[in-house]
Formats: sequence, C-alpha cells, structure tokens
Amino acid sequence: MNRKRYSRLLIPGLFVLALTVTFVPGRGEREGQAANNLADARSYTATLVGHAHIDLAWLWRWEDTVRSIAPETFSGTLAQMAKVPSLTFAQSQAALYEAMEKTRPDLFESIARKVREGTWIPVGGTWSEPDLNMPAGESLARQFLYGKRYFLDKFGVDVTVGWSPDAFGHSWQLPQIMKRAGVTDYVLERCAPENTPFFWWQGKDGSRVFAYVPPGWYNVSLEGGLSGILAGVAGRTPVKDFMILYGAGDHGGGPRASDLAAVARYRGDAAQPRMVFGKPDEYFRRVRSEKTDTPLVNRELNFTFPACYTTQVEEKKWNRSSESLLLQAERVSALAVVSGYRDYYPSLDIDEAWKTVLRNQFHDILDGSAIGPVYEEAGRAYKEAGDRAARALDFSLETILGAVETRGEGVPVAVFNSLFWERTDVVTAEAKLPGTPASLALLDSDGGGVPVQVLERKTENGRTAFRFVFTASKVPSFGYRIYRAVPAPKPAAAGGATLAATPDSLENEFFKIALDPKTGWIASLLDKRTKKQVFNGPANVLQSIVDEPKSMSAWELGLRGRPLDFASTGATIDLVETGPVRATLRVTTPFRDSVFEQDLMLVAGLARVDCRLTTDWQERDLMVKAAFPLNAKADTAEFEIPFGSITRTADGAEVPALRWVDVSDAGGGFGFSLLNDAKYGFDVQGSVLRMSVIHGATYPDPQADRGRHEFLYSLYPHSGTWREADSTRRGLELNNPLIARALMAHPGTLPAAKGFVKAEPPNVVLSTLKMETGYDARSLIVRLYETQGRKTDAVLSFPWPYRAEETDLIERTLPDGLHLDSQGAGNEVVIPVEAYEIRTFRLTRTK
Repeated sequence: MNRKRYSRLLIPGLFVLALTVTFVPGRGEREGQAANNLADARSYTATLVGHAHIDLAWLWRWEDTVRSIAPETFSGTLAQMAKVPSLTFAQSQAALYEAMEKTRPDLFESIARKVREGTWIPVGGTWSEPDLNMPAGESLARQFLYGKRYFLDKFGVDVTVGWSPDAFGHSWQLPQIMKRAGVTDYVLERCAPENTPFFWWQGKDGSRVFAYVPPGWYNVSLEGGLSGILAGVAGRTPVKDFMILYGAGDHGGGPRASDLAAVARYRGDAAQPRMVFGKPDEYFRRVRSEKTDTPLVNRELNFTFPACYTTQVEEKKWNRSSESLLLQAERVSALAVVSGYRDYYPSLDIDEAWKTVLRNQFHDILDGSAIGPVYEEAGRAYKEAGDRAARALDFSLETILGAVETRGEGVPVAVFNSLFWERTDVVTAEAKLPGTPASLALLDSDGGGVPVQVLERKTENGRTAFRFVFTASKVPSFGYRIYRAVPAPKPAAAGGATLAATPDSLENEFFKIALDPKTGWIASLLDKRTKKQVFNGPANVLQSIVDEPKSMSAWELGLRGRPLDFASTGATIDLVETGPVRATLRVTTPFRDSVFEQDLMLVAGLARVDCRLTTDWQERDLMVKAAFPLNAKADTAEFEIPFGSITRTADGAEVPALRWVDVSDAGGGFGFSLLNDAKYGFDVQGSVLRMSVIHGATYPDPQADRGRHEFLYSLYPHSGTWREADSTRRGLELNNPLIARALMAHPGTLPAAKGFVKAEPPNVVLSTLKMETGYDARSLIVRLYETQGRKTDAVLSFPWPYRAEETDLIERTLPDGLHLDSQGAGNEVVIPVEAYEIRTFRLTRTK
C-alpha cells in the first residue's frame, strides 16, 4: 500500500508522532515491489534527482507550510548540498519560492545561489501543483504565466519541465497549454498508461509533450538500492537510463543522510545500476535524443479519486466565482486604460488576487482532500482576493460608464455585458427614486417600456429604494445598454403575454413545466418549440447514495447500493414569485436531518429553466445527486474541460466537467445541456444525466460540507447537438451574469448603448483581455480558443486600430507567429484557428 509518511505532523493545537496516511496503490509502488533481480544491472543508469513533494496545505494549513515545512525542508536540503556539492535538487511551485522570499530572505538567497550554480533546479513552471481538471483553461494558463515569469524574473531560468507527480488526473488540453508555455517535457505519476514509463502525450489539437513516469513513485528511499525498482520497468522500454526522484516530502525534508549514504555504498555494487546525480532538463534532452520507438498516447489521462470533484463544495464555489470575477476585472480594467477612461491598470490587486486563487488550486486544497482549518484559511484568502478583484472591476467600470450621456428622465441604470457577443438575459438591479412612489417602471435606451418586476421596496429619508428584475435585451458585445427607472403608480400585474404560473406548474413561450405535487420532482417538461417531452421519467430528482469506504471518503466514491430517491411524499411546493418577468416554484424537501430547497425559475423570453438549490446539509458518508432521465438515445455525452470539451462514454463513471454537460440524441434532432455555476462532478449512464450536489465526507475533515450551501444550475433543452446550441456560450453566460449599476445623471460622449469588442464566430471564445504583464505595460493581451473541433477564421473587432503579434502563454513574441494589422471601419483582424487551438496575441493600439 502506497503511503505518505511523516516523522511528525504539526496541526494547530496538536502534535502527532509517526502518522501514516494510507492511499490507493500507485503504479510506482507496484514497481517498487518487483523482484530485486535486475539482469546486467551495471548497464543501467539511475539519474538521481533530489526531490521533496511539498503539499501547500493538506493535513496542515498553508501558514504551517510557510513557517515550518518549507524552511525546514529547504534548510535541510542546503545542508546536504554543502556536504555533497554535486547533489542536485528539483523543486516546483513558485508560490513556495515567493513565500520564502517574503518570510525568509536569508534562506531565499541561499536557494538563489544554488540555482545560479545549477544544482538547485526550479521545475514545473506553475504557481502551485494544481488540480488539472477543475480549474478553467485560463487558470491553467495563469499557473504557467505567473510561475514561469517568477522563475525568469528571480533566477533567469526558463523552466521547460512540467511537474505534476501527485495531481489526480490530467486534462486533454494540457499538452497544448504546456507547449504554448514553452514546456516540452512532463513528469507525472497518477493516471499514467501502464505499459511504459516514457510516452509522447498528444492533446486534442495535436500538440505533444514528452511524458515520463518516474519508477518507484516521486519520493523514493535509496536505502534498499534501486535494482528492484528498475527491474519492474526494464522490460517495458529499450531505454536504460531512468530518472529517480529520491528524498522525503513535506515534513521529511528532501534528500536524507540515509539516501546519500546509500549512494556511496551502492556505487560500486555490481548488482545495482550506476548512480549519478543529474538535472531533469538535461536528462530529458539526453533520453529524447535516443532513437527509440516511444509510444504515442492520444487521450486524457484520467481518473482517480472521483470524490474530489464534489467534496468541500464551498471551496469549489469560491474557485469558480473567483475565476469569473478576476477575468471580468481584467477585461474592464484593460478597456478603461487603453481607451483613456482610467489612468492606470490595477495590476497589484489583480496579480495578488490571481496568485491567491492559483495557490488555492493546489490539488489537495481544491480537491477537498484537506482538513477543515485549511478551508477556513482558504476562505479568508478568497475573500481578500475577491475584494481586490471587485475593487478593480467596480472602479474601472465606473470610469467607463462615467463617460456615458445619462441625463434625462428618472434614474439611469446601466447593464454591462462582460462577454464578447450580444446577449439577452435576466438582470437583477437596484435603484433609488426620490419621494415615495408605489412602484417602478423601466424604459429602454430607445424610450420603450420594458417589463419589470419589483422584488423589494424600502423607503428611507425621503427616497425609495427598489430591487427589481427585468430582461435586458440585446446588450452589445462587451458593452452596455442604458435603461431608465421611473416612478410608477402601482406594481405591474403578475403574469404576462407569455408567462404563467400555478401552484405546481410554470409556462413561458418555450416551455411548460409540471411538478408532481407529492414529490416536487419535474413530472413533465414540454418543449413547445418541438412538441417534445424532454424527460422520460421524473426529473430533477434528488438521490442519496451510501458512500464507502469511510477511510478514504474525501478521495474515493464507493457509491454502494441502489440510488435512493428522497422520500416520495413530504415535499412541499410553494409559488414564491410571480410577475411579468419571472415565476418561481420552491420545492422544499426534508431528508433525514437536512433540508433541500429547489427554486425552479422560468423567465419570459429565455429558453432555459434555472434552478437555485439551497441546502442545510448535516449527513455523513452520503452522496446526493440530481438526476435527469432524458428522452434521448445516446451512448456518449459531452463534458466541458479546460479550453474545450470532450466526448466520453455514457458508462455511469463519476467524471469531472466545468460549466456544462450535454447529452444529445444519436439522431441529432434533440439535446439537453445541464449548466452550472459551481459544480464539477457528473455521471451519465445511458441517457440519464446526474450531477453530484454534495458529499458528506468524514476524512480528513469529519465536518466536511456541514451547513448551508447554495448554487445555481440551468436546464437547457435544445435542437441539434451542443454545437448548434452553443452550449459553451450558455455556460459562460450563467457564470458571468449581466452587471447592473445605477448611475448619476451626467453629460458624456458615449451613447446610450455601445459595444467595444466582439469575437466571432460562435465556436471561438475570447477568454482573455488584459494588459500585458509588467509594470506600466501599455499593450493588450488577448487569448482565444476554438470550442467545437472545427477549423475556422476568428474575427476580432475593437474600437480603435491596432497591430497584433502572436505570443506564447508567457506573453513572449513568437518569431514565427502571426503579425496582423486591423482593417476596415470595424478595426478587424482575421485569425485562422485550427480545431481546439489556443492562440494568444499582443495588441498595440496604433492611433
């Protein structure tokens, strides 16, 4: 059984001796148990690289890592280097280096000296060793941007060796992300193919990196020699040179005296391979130069520990919302600076917020496999990061909207669209009107009336504050539309031309929904456009599944026994909201000591059904899923992954996805996407799609997820497949709601509606618009990717002429990249994009 062992473990208020944590056996462990007979041992070379896998937080907090684990490990390693000058040591995670720079500058300088000597080798190129399935594509790009930039700035080292030996799986777009960050080689352990320690790993777009699975795992002890470990892999490859990662991780302190004594003892042993100290980058150049028939692996490298896609739901919600907020803050702030509305780009706030998010994407944090105090600490850090991002967004948006002409009737309300296509969506806004009007009406930018639904009214100090909801129509691409709130003598009547509600049904121009009055589940969802029933049985059903084994509950899912629907009776249904804009039915379902509320919302003019789920969760060792049995025939399903999507067999396995999952009928005439704003775990069995809602893990945090939680998901039936339905855009819309701001009346030069930036066609997503990294940089960075597997021409439009030059993910100009000048009245550039390709450009305004 593979184990992480620690001579001691420090947890606040607790000192534990000889702690052993048990994990599922890994490939390297099985190799380490092979027979000790290595034929012709001296013809083999063990290239020894000292290593200490340091968990930024796990059974301890980040603060403990900074104050004790990292300093002790690094000081111990430096002491060993002083005794054995030829010893080499590889260390990843720029976050650790920066923490030492800030808290232990003396230690940091000693590390820097060894880096300059070439014996301490920064590897990985990422800010942390993150989970590689749940962060968005932009987050993975920023892992390399901030990580490689740090190593370049502090040490002059361009890291080319990727390093994820403990990650719980590897997304299929990762080879392309690494290649576009200048990473050529990749070290991993979990989820690797079984037949070889060496392989070329090919991504969805055809990009390749040279991948290596170190024998014996990633923290090997040399005391027993290496013949047994190499005997397990010698027959799988003609290569006879194997890089061995030796030393102890976390509290173990890197290369041990016993390891170095073993090197001295075995160097002349004919039964052991030759042992030499080496460097990862030199090792890979040497091995890649050998003329061997290296296998090609063209798939994702997943899955292990599927409970991690759901455990610690608040951590995952913080991650998703932080990613969206930071990208919005960057976009709006960059537009404000380049257009002259703001004097400077808030790089400090944005950079520090990103580094916090990237640190908390470390695999044992984001994956939910840490102790409870880790999530209390992470929550505080996310709050600070969110404050920084919101400050940047709010001030930058204020400066842009301050240039809009807003004088006229009533109170101006701006609706801003942070995405790069025109949108129509529901908006929640606030406005204060003078006096004590009974209600509020809304006018659009052309003076026409807009249906509005007042949610809350409060009079204070001679003014009346309203919170209201309305549908904002055709808000320009990355732009705004001004509405005007005016007094009204009475509230608008409930319902309308297209919206109707009863105590157990909802209807708009697209759908008619009926609930089972006993259970609250969806008994019928009729798509009025096609006259088709979306489901072939009760849907939106909450199911409980017993989870075993308890000892691995944060990592593994046993999902024993038959899924049990919540009680068939006992649910209550309440019509909690009805009006001309939105109608809501609340289904309240008690379950043991917990309660679930599902607010099913239908909006006039929108072809989706929103569901806001709130729970007070008190159960242990149970998984709760929401199930949707679809009226479709499908053997596969589509799942969004970082910078793209992937087709997987509908075999019922728990798998990761980002903002949407889709099941489309094999005939191509009907499909259903389930969108979400905070979930990552799903399964599809045949045509039954299920979303993992919550998981009552008991180890290592016995109180994991206990308490109140809320998230949003949407039911999106459609014609055709997910491609025709633009499911990628719909998922982004749910995660980036339209932004409403009440403004003061003031003169301005901008009109009542304007779009600034647009990206076309729909299968192209412009994922980044930011200022170039670096103090006082004046150029923009944009990144786009193709989402549907179709070669296309991307068209980018901006409000001013510009020159575009292609860069890598680290924002370095590519010598053989595209160089384009914008053309025409729309200041457009046309960029050819291959299927699933990611491209990055520096944009310099020319006028």
